[in-house]
Amino acid sequence: MKRLSTFIASVLSAAIITGCGTDSAEPEVPAEQTDPDMQQTEPDAETEENIQEVEFPHMHGLAFTGDGEKVYTPAHDGLRVFEDGIWNRVEGPRHDYMGFTMTANGFYSSGHPSMQTDYENPLGIIKSADEGKSIEVLGLEGEVDFHLMSAGYNSGAIYVMNPHPNSGMEDTGLYVTTNEARDWEKGDMDGVSANIIAIAAHPAEKSTVTVSTEKGVFLSQDAGDTFEQVLDGKPVPALTFTHEGKILAAEGIGEETTLQVIDSSGETQQIPAPEIKEEDAIQYIAQNPKSSKTMMVTTMNRNIFYTEDNGESWKKTVEEGKSQNNS
Repeated sequence: MKRLSTFIASVLSAAIITGCGTDSAEPEVPAEQTDPDMQQTEPDAETEENIQEVEFPHMHGLAFTGDGEKVYTPAHDGLRVFEDGIWNRVEGPRHDYMGFTMTANGFYSSGHPSMQTDYENPLGIIKSADEGKSIEVLGLEGEVDFHLMSAGYNSGAIYVMNPHPNSGMEDTGLYVTTNEARDWEKGDMDGVSANIIAIAAHPAEKSTVTVSTEKGVFLSQDAGDTFEQVLDGKPVPALTFTHEGKILAAEGIGEETTLQVIDSSGETQQIPAPEIKEEDAIQYIAQNPKSSKTMMVTTMNRNIFYTEDNGESWKKTVEEGKSQNNS
């Protein structure tokens, strides 16, 4: 039990922001995100377009493209893409994306810029319509790095957990914009007393957002002012909305991990989860917009699993930060 509690604490320390707190101090950021040497060095350019082994120093998000043909994950030194069963690096500046979230019109993100570009650090909120080849800064450049962020796939709403006051937000906590970061509205988050681990915006409904905590899953239908608990019990380290508008949540850690689908009535359905080892946990979940049975998950220990049959079988495509392109 002590080892379990310690690991839960480590999961929380990697992502949480207190949902009900008003302290304006920025929460402690894991060492992997603050190491100046890591942020000021650029890896050597790849000499081959397709390499046999692709490395993932970290994983800061996961998303399918709108056509369902590719999956992207930010890996600290730029993006990685999964296509036709193979992982590769992505051309373009190797920004350290955080809060990475895909929509029908491209992806939104926060994070830190490549040292080979002139963007201010941190990036604030950016958008890319060409799969990372170029980015457009929408706001808050040089002010804030959002680790918890989610954009509705078709809704135009972007939700963030704000770590400290800035020019667009007077306080910490949950904020939403519906005009690409020009204006922000704060959610009261009534009903959430636990620490926030993950956040997901509904694909179509601007006012619907869900958050996960160490005590379960909470759902809001009024842009984050009030929340109702829809799954309780174990910690939920990751969640997303399916493209049908249901919540897909990873409940528990290690061998106790399950995948739960929660519909609008609160009914749950369990999907077989990949085999998660002790002291590991699912960190991100993504569903293919063209095939609801096709999903991918990443874990805290840098593993990536892929299924095309709604979890009946899973293939490990990345193991401990190294692609399994030849397996």
